[in-house]
Amino acid sequence: MKKLTTACFFIASMTSATVFAEPEVIYTENPAPQTATHRLLEMQRSGQNASTEEQHLSGKVSTEVYNRYVRSFSQSIPDSFIEDTFTEE
Repeated sequence: MKKLTTACFFIASMTSATVFAEPEVIYTENPAPQTATHRLLEMQRSGQNASTEEQHLSGKVSTEVYNRYVRSFSQSIPDSFIEDTFTEE
């Protein structure tokens, strides 16, 4: 009788273990995110909403932009940035 009880207990425990086992997990690649930001960046990247009109700067503004660009090379790039704020206080 003891062997029968032990066998029944063993079979019942094996059966319940398979019932409560976690299902097999199949991993698939996530599809591309469909957030509003993602869609806007994709439109920008593809040029879908690009203007058909050429955009020009006036001669004076263009000259100032170029001069600012050239002046940016007159200061050396520091080895590290240690300031905590971006203000000049």
